[in-house]
Amino acid sequence: MIDTSVWVWAGRATAVNEDLQARARAGAIATCHPVQFELLYSARNAQEYAYIRERFDRLPLIAVDHAVWERALDVNEEMARQGGMQHRQVRQPDLLIAAAAELAGIPVLHYDADYERISEITGQPTQWVRPRGSL
Repeated sequence: MIDTSVWVWAGRATAVNEDLQARARAGAIATCHPVQFELLYSARNAQEYAYIRERFDRLPLIAVDHAVWERALDVNEEMARQGGMQHRQVRQPDLLIAAAAELAGIPVLHYDADYERISEITGQPTQWVRPRGSL
């Protein structure tokens, strides 16, 4: 699962873009609707929106179904149990994206510390697209 953060950095950093293209050629990219919504929100007009959406329509889509929502809520609840308002420290779209990836049995490629926090609870595989703090 390629997180929104990677797509954003692919537009800014050549090395990330090249990495993403290599993964695409290898068929090692998946997405979900929360990632699409986050990226489409940044479209500056209808033409750019259509362009971004068309590109994402070509990628394998991991469903965000009832089970994904339940898993995201379970993880968020575990964060609440840990105290210190930890359940408010991770963005809700990231919880959904991580849950979709976890239930699909695929890792999350990211440049966002939220996924490391989620992984502390779920034990699911995650990977920084580049070392933290290097971009």
